[in-house]
Amino acid sequence: MADHIAVHRSGLTMPVVTPRFIDNAWRRGCDFINMDLEDSVPEHMKGYARTLIKDAITNVTKGGAEAFTRINHDLVLADLEGIIWPGLTKVNYPKAEYGEEIQLLDRIISRLEQERGIRPGTVEIGADIETSVGVANAYDIAAASPRVREFGGASGYDMSRDLGVEMFVGFDQFVYGKGEVELAARALGLEPHTAPFTANTTGSVGDPDRAFREAEAARKCGFRVGGGLHPNVVEPQTRGFTPTQEEVDEAHQILEQYRQLEVSGETWAETDGNIIDRYEAARARKLLDWSELCAARDQEKAEAFARVEAAAA
Repeated sequence: MADHIAVHRSGLTMPVVTPRFIDNAWRRGCDFINMDLEDSVPEHMKGYARTLIKDAITNVTKGGAEAFTRINHDLVLADLEGIIWPGLTKVNYPKAEYGEEIQLLDRIISRLEQERGIRPGTVEIGADIETSVGVANAYDIAAASPRVREFGGASGYDMSRDLGVEMFVGFDQFVYGKGEVELAARALGLEPHTAPFTANTTGSVGDPDRAFREAEAARKCGFRVGGGLHPNVVEPQTRGFTPTQEEVDEAHQILEQYRQLEVSGETWAETDGNIIDRYEAARARKLLDWSELCAARDQEKAEAFARVEAAAA
């Protein structure tokens, strides 16, 4: 099983300067919490915000979530100095446009890891593509550092402003950019972070039904990374990105049928109208691997919750 694959089905982005969000983040059941220093933090609070990250890491991770931080595009050095501490998993860098930017982040993070006793290479870089320049340079950006392990974007508010298109429409105005970014990720063996189009003409960020539909559709298209802005979408995303028991049972059946096929010396067969061959067997193995990773991640979070409850008793 490919246990190096991170499980990031659900997560919340929240301003680190809002105590009620940070204090309750560990209760949300997320796979990750993305503490924001960028758009949700007013300019006059930027310096203060970065001083909060060190303590916030401990808080948001006690329920088993990973700790991410989104920094400011134009405050890289100051933000990194303030946030690279033990327990941080990822730095999300907005509006990435050039590979050289990612290489600079890598050098600074490497220095801070060494200075602060963090195992080298621990902190990932999320290179967020949010402009047409970023799309055009997607491959160079994704290839710029081994710290980039998930790669995506090319949609959302900033992308719509850059392209001069409406945000909430009934068609996929970002289809080309998302495709370019996905191909760059797949060509480099990275985890693509995107999703198929799901109409949202209201602008709602807390619709659980839509969150589930989008997550389930994304998983069936080969995507496994979620995230959102409202607690209502956490459970539906986790559920949508996790294979169902029916899918797991079917995958086991496919593998058993393929094992019988191998014994017979045949390369393919048709069973109940479905083709069984090595490609279907590989797909089934991948689904089972992912299901096991999801189950292990859920167990980690359950154990973390239990430790917090036991300590409070």
